[in-house]
Parts: sequence; structure tokens; C-alpha cells
Amino acid sequence: MLQKKYRLTKRKQFNYIYRKGRSVHGDLLTLVYCGAKLRDIKVGFSASKKVGNSVVRHRAIRLMREAAKVYIPRMAANNSYIFIAKEGITEKHLEDIKKCVEKVLTKANLLV
Repeated sequence: MLQKKYRLTKRKQFNYIYRKGRSVHGDLLTLVYCGAKLRDIKVGFSASKKVGNSVVRHRAIRLMREAAKVYIPRMAANNSYIFIAKEGITEKHLEDIKKCVEKVLTKANLLV
């Protein structure tokens, strides 16, 4: 489970990041990030209905959460992040998703 201090919780926060943020695309997921006035890192996860039914979407979110948890201490501070699942993510192993998360974060130059 992701610690509470790192979570994006409100719809308003997600909408702000979608509106103001920049996006970087990977094979299995998309990262939308935005600078924030907060000192802490905030991370959210999303999966649309294109990914599948609610069971599949929740599995995709759990996989992304587990993969991103490793990189939170290395992420650039004062940013908010949303990881968005793409179709086919649930058919991949956790190691593949971790590689994709790292690839997307380095592509956006957000790893410290």
C-alpha cells in the first residue's frame, strides 16, 4: 500500500494535473506530471474503461502502484504525478511495468 502522504485523493487534484501538466508516453502507461506548491511528492493512478472491466482496471492500478512505489524516493520533489494505464498492461509482468515506469520517469528527467 502506498503511504497516505504520497497519495492524490481528490478529483480536483487529478483534474488540475490533467489540465496543467505535461505528459510522457511509454509502452504500457502514460505519465502526466505537474509542478506543485507542495513539498511532498503526490502520486495518483488511473485506468480508463478502455483497459477493461472494473476488475481488470483495479489490477492495472495495483500493478502500477507496486511498480512506482520503488521509485518514489528517487522522484523529483515538488511534483505531482499521475500514472495512466494503457491497454494490455495487465498481461505483462511486474518487472516489465517497473522498467516502463523507470523509462517514462527518465524520459521526463524526473529521477534524481
